Amino acid sequence: MPEHLLLRLKNNIKPQWKTAFFAAIITGFLTHLYIFTNTLPNHDSLLNIYGSQKKFALGRFFLSPFSGISSYFDLPWVNGTLSIFYLALTAVALVELFDLRKKLSIVLTSGLLVTFPTVTSTFSYMFTADAYMLGSLTTVLALILTKKYKYGFLPGALLFYLSVGVYQANLPFLLTLVTVFLIAEILGRQVDLKTVGTHILRFFAVTAIGMSLYGITFKLYTNFFAGKISDYQGLSEVGDSSVTLAERFTLINDSFQKFFFRGFITDMPVNLFEVLNVTTFVLIILGFSWFAIHHKLYRHGALFGIAIVLLLSLPLSAYCLYFVSAEVSYHMLMVMALISIYFLPIVFYDNYVHVKFTTPFLAWSTVLVSAVLIFNFAIIANIAYFNMNLKYERSYAFLNRVVDRIEETEGASEITTLAIFGRISMDPSVSSEEVPNSVPAMTGMLGSRFLAHPAHYKRMMKNYFGYSYDLATTEEKTAIEASNLYKEMESWPAASSVRRIDDTIIIKLDD
Repeated sequence: MPEHLLLRLKNNIKPQWKTAFFAAIITGFLTHLYIFTNTLPNHDSLLNIYGSQKKFALGRFFLSPFSGISSYFDLPWVNGTLSIFYLALTAVALVELFDLRKKLSIVLTSGLLVTFPTVTSTFSYMFTADAYMLGSLTTVLALILTKKYKYGFLPGALLFYLSVGVYQANLPFLLTLVTVFLIAEILGRQVDLKTVGTHILRFFAVTAIGMSLYGITFKLYTNFFAGKISDYQGLSEVGDSSVTLAERFTLINDSFQKFFFRGFITDMPVNLFEVLNVTTFVLIILGFSWFAIHHKLYRHGALFGIAIVLLLSLPLSAYCLYFVSAEVSYHMLMVMALISIYFLPIVFYDNYVHVKFTTPFLAWSTVLVSAVLIFNFAIIANIAYFNMNLKYERSYAFLNRVVDRIEETEGASEITTLAIFGRISMDPSVSSEEVPNSVPAMTGMLGSRFLAHPAHYKRMMKNYFGYSYDLATTEEKTAIEASNLYKEMESWPAASSVRRIDDTIIIKLDD
């Protein structure tokens, strides 16, 4: 009977799982409620009010079925709620992966997960955000199966294959989680070399098999189904050997430093974000040293060496896609793997045993810094949402004026084609200075407006104003530019910036 099954499931739920789940649910909704209850489109959302998400050309073969769970409409409340639900289950899976026991460790891990800037940035693409969160969940579940069962790497590889088929950035996410897990096993639980070797072999198997399945799918799509791979993010340059290994390491180093220490290495201001990042690295170094000294790990040369290599390899794991294609441009959507670095002090804290003076200091420092990180991540999220709202209001108000001009044009009812020239300049200091100076580079959220290309005008006019126009072709636009009428037109907002030629409306924004 259903009620008997539910009762059995309830009795098998660990208290730690409940803590992780509800901590993620509460923190997630408190942080992101604004974007769940408002329609705040960005440049991609305008084109994806309804979309099947068949992104085969981007190598995201399973994005469509994962997105289809919530329908293919851009539904902020539905997609957002599902996203938080998936993240809450991911928090439960992380508790099981790292074997967290302390309630504060569990709450802080859940809080960091749901507030991390990558999650926030993904929510600016709400039409498909739940699919990406489900992809993250399947990545962690793959590791759980691999850890718990002797042959768990087989179903784990299938889950990982699905997750990387949703988004390739799940590969570095998996690698950094594995790295943190192995460090915790060596330092916190003092496992022997044989156990570490077994873990490494299993995790290598789940990664190798999963990526092999993905590679086969990639080849089948391109060779047997004549699929074309997009140039986006260097996908068409996968395997290119023209970039040297040293150059790839330089890319990793630059990207890693820019994310964590932007204010210290560029002209951008130093914010609390960078200060907390420095503090996090200090806690990692102190925690690593504490375990090495307290457990006399330095006496076990091989294990100690493996732990050091694992720690130093975290940037390589997080940015491993540079080894696949040097044309990759890591942005906020792609760096979910970096959250593992924030998990490390918490995993240390969960394994500390009491030693007078040192342990209380490290424990209190970890809890306080992690709590402030969660709060700061939440503030960053809401600053980003605030800017998205400004972008929407600004773009909508501008296009409303454009539509009004079109309606006032003689013969407006005969217009069937739209010709947009140039881009509108909107650079209020709050969006061009204060916001980007206050938060990390939040993909999909920053900027002053989202009307970047003619396709955005076309789609917004159709869906928000009810006017359906075709876009002028390249040849038609070239002919218009050569006409005397166009040369006599002034740039927006001059009266002559909107003109009609036959069935085409011309909008000259700038030169």
